[in-house]
Amino acid sequence: MATRINGISNANSYINTQGTKLGKQFQEEIIKRSRVLSQKIQSDLNNSVDRGATAFTSRSVLFFYKKNGKNSITATIMIKNQQAEYLYDIIVEQKVIDKFVPTSIARLDRFGNISGLNKGLKSGKYKVVKSKNGKERLIDTSKKDTKKKTKRVVGLRADKRRKLIYDFYAEVDKGVRVVMSGIEGSFRISKK
Repeated sequence: MATRINGISNANSYINTQGTKLGKQFQEEIIKRSRVLSQKIQSDLNNSVDRGATAFTSRSVLFFYKKNGKNSITATIMIKNQQAEYLYDIIVEQKVIDKFVPTSIARLDRFGNISGLNKGLKSGKYKVVKSKNGKERLIDTSKKDTKKKTKRVVGLRADKRRKLIYDFYAEVDKGVRVVMSGIEGSFRISKK
């Protein structure tokens, strides 16, 4: 649609109105693409968990934006504070943890942990036994295996390194570059 502009004052007003419209469209496009990226990151994080993400993990990605003047906007994609403490070891940096590694005999819950471990330790169903060489074993006292006593061993205490299931910063950085590649403008990506 062609617009007729007569005179300098009409040209100035036309440029001002079109400039504000383009600025708003630019901001809306950034918000829309960033929101879609945050939803994609959440679904990728959920899919990367072995036995399915818990409700706590599946609500961990937070997206918000702030308009800083007429043509500037800050869009933020982050992990919520409580979830960040819990997920830090598996999405940012590996850490060694000391835990009971379940044996093949142990009953596991849907997340791969020994079912009823804390309750069993308190009630006396599970007992920690230290061997001569210093290894600790978790024994199920309710099972009676008199010959080899191998069926009673539920877990062995060992240092275990949790593997990174999702490299959050790398994936977000890559996603931002892909999502914003079609938009012309100046962008700053920062990790906080």
